[in-house]
Amino acid sequence: MVVNSRRSEIEIIRDILSLSKGGVKKTQILYGTNLSYTQLQEYLSFLIKSGAIEIVNSSDTKIYKTTTKGVEILEDINKLMKNLSTSLYTVEE
Repeated sequence: MVVNSRRSEIEIIRDILSLSKGGVKKTQILYGTNLSYTQLQEYLSFLIKSGAIEIVNSSDTKIYKTTTKGVEILEDINKLMKNLSTSLYTVEE
């Protein structure tokens, strides 16, 4: 089985949720995920609407922080990715 080397949407969501656990600025997420600004806007909008990320206003800066629901989603994604990666080595052709 050939797996595409590009990241899937789930992997991008995992990266955003992981980076945002302690609370970060949008720029930090942008650089950490290597997404375009437009792509990041779409993902953040989706994650905020789904309740996985919240915006915390700190002084005059917006901080993006993974919510409890987001942490649970992140844990589920990590379990899924781990199970899938171990399954790749046990699949019979």
